[in-house]
Amino acid sequence: MNFGTEVTKGLATSDWEGEAADAAAQKFRKVQEQIQAAADESRRVHNVMRQGLEDFRAARKALEDIETELEGHPHLRLNKHDGSVYLDLTTAEDDNVAALNKTYQETFAYYRDRTNSAIERAEQADSALAHALTTDVNGADRGFNDKAYDTLAQARAESAKDLKAALDLAGLEQGTMTSDQLSRLALVMARHSQDPEFAEQFATRLGPEKTLKLWYNATHPHNVLHPDTDIDEKVWWKSAKSLQESLGTTLATASHSDSPEMRAWKDEIIRTGSERLNTGGTTHPYGFQVMSNLMRSGTYDARFLNSYGDKLLAWDEKNNTKDGFAYWSNTADVDSLNLIGRRDDNGQDPVTGFLEGLGHNPKAATEFFEPPAGTGSASDVNSHLEYLTQERNWIFDGNTAGTPRDLPGHEALGHALTAATTGYAWDEEELLGKDPEIFGDGGGRRTAATADVMEQVVGIYGGEEGPELLHDQPGMAAALGAMGGAYVDDLNFAVSGTGGHIANDEAFPAAYRGRAEFGRTGAIDFLSVLGQNEVSHGIMNQAEHLYTLDRFAQHPPSESADNYANGRRALLTEAEVRGILDHSRAAQIEATYAHDSTKAQQAFQDSSNWTRVGYSGAAPALSAGIISGVGKAGPWGMIVPIVMGAGTEFAKVFHNDAVFGGPELPAPVDTREFFIRGEESLGATAAQYLEGHSSEADATGNLSDDLKNNYGTGAQEGAQRGRKPYTG
Repeated sequence: MNFGTEVTKGLATSDWEGEAADAAAQKFRKVQEQIQAAADESRRVHNVMRQGLEDFRAARKALEDIETELEGHPHLRLNKHDGSVYLDLTTAEDDNVAALNKTYQETFAYYRDRTNSAIERAEQADSALAHALTTDVNGADRGFNDKAYDTLAQARAESAKDLKAALDLAGLEQGTMTSDQLSRLALVMARHSQDPEFAEQFATRLGPEKTLKLWYNATHPHNVLHPDTDIDEKVWWKSAKSLQESLGTTLATASHSDSPEMRAWKDEIIRTGSERLNTGGTTHPYGFQVMSNLMRSGTYDARFLNSYGDKLLAWDEKNNTKDGFAYWSNTADVDSLNLIGRRDDNGQDPVTGFLEGLGHNPKAATEFFEPPAGTGSASDVNSHLEYLTQERNWIFDGNTAGTPRDLPGHEALGHALTAATTGYAWDEEELLGKDPEIFGDGGGRRTAATADVMEQVVGIYGGEEGPELLHDQPGMAAALGAMGGAYVDDLNFAVSGTGGHIANDEAFPAAYRGRAEFGRTGAIDFLSVLGQNEVSHGIMNQAEHLYTLDRFAQHPPSESADNYANGRRALLTEAEVRGILDHSRAAQIEATYAHDSTKAQQAFQDSSNWTRVGYSGAAPALSAGIISGVGKAGPWGMIVPIVMGAGTEFAKVFHNDAVFGGPELPAPVDTREFFIRGEESLGATAAQYLEGHSSEADATGNLSDDLKNNYGTGAQEGAQRGRKPYTG
């Protein structure tokens, strides 16, 4: 359809008038512009790819011609591994080898030049294609753009021009850059941040020290020696924030190069991390402080991240123990270096920025937190993990009075551990439900290595100090809930067994090789700690219920007695897990608000809101196995290892009617009402599962009593299971 003639023109010639008509016309004109821009950009991309293909074919033909020419030659042969040409003599001709080598020297050089020329042509085409296809001509703007490169020559020329401009601007002395210059630099960096060659050339030609100075200059625009520099504060800080993202991504792209120049750059960045930067300004931060803030965007090379992190934590640990001086709190030495994310994260703490970098590289994060010597035992804790969770001083402003604070550093640690345990960057689009097909197999990216890290997390936060740790680290709650949700199948497997002797493979099958082994007690202790915090309690409850729905979808009660047995096992285990979570939450509320009934009532109401989050049964929560956290859970995406598949429609019934979006229940105000609501939601789920089959499947009629017993955590066990609530 021609949008201009069929839509825009039709609207213009109609008798529709008024504000709505004007707004529609403006919107349609914008749509038409984008359609045209998309067509132009597609044509230009096609042109550069066609030219690249022609160059690749020409280079291949040149090499094939050499091979054809040498076929059947009496003395010359082609080494197909390295492209060299050599003499292949018979035994009788060996005596003449010296003379023949001398005779063929010019021939060898001739073929060597032709080979090198063909390879160089292919390399130039590859480089130009990288410039053309990775350069974002829009910069930070969204949408299509008709200014895309039209030829490989244009891509090369424009990239070289932009590189020179970027290096010139980046090299300006501290305090001399104008707002307009910073804006132009931010635009160029955004355009080329994912171009490997541009990124490497920028980093290596600017050099490590000037790279760090560039970001310092962007966050410190004023200098008493240059009072006349034109600074528009509004323009400056908008451009600086854009530059932090694009410069960080550019350096991340460059870090994947293994050229000698780039290796030297990375080594120097790590070496000078513990040295103060000679900024030319009034403050002099350490190299680690500047570089870590550039790690908050982009995906850095895993080897570089781990080497950097090893050096950073070793140095940090010497200076920043829990009982020592708050090492990064001296604002006379350094002020704000971070413009991304939370307003209370000024970037003084280099460990926070580094952990955000790990959170965007799951491979690096898993390696950074792997158990000692790869034992995989929860009792053998990675030294980095032990230090960051239990020994480090995270308070940098001296304000330790009052209730625990939600610190940026703890949130960043949660991001890094989420990546390490799930195999996904913590804010990756897949976690947020943008691609419903990605979790079709239910396993996601978990491996034995990610499970090793999760076993350590469960051991630490489910251990004796777990309640105090979570109390003192509320910024970790959402991440711990998300990690628990990602391993809900393994947690259920552990909880449902008796002393580890009941396999329950059909009810809780392994979704990947080397599944996590928490043990029944370890799983219960960890879940009880999650239950103590409102956020982790809610997220884990959501994941638990969704996983049960998936089990129902795989085992409809109408198909066989075995199916019902597995579905029943899943429901009873959900009842036990939710009982652990709810009893732990109730105990914590009573301990925290023992003398304030009003706050206790509000806490009970808030902790029941996980059933009212309004998820749609249509997708992607059910079809993809994802819960997108809302409200107090923050901007979290959570993987739930479900498979659904053909059972999705079956499971929607439970999703819509049993709990999520189900009947409105009164908000509980005390322990009794809190547990009644829990029992009723489990009963509603069971009723939906057994609808039309209850008389046959639940022949004994004991399911209701068993659910209450499991949710109550068992008559023989006592109401509160696992770790006791934190009491200070």
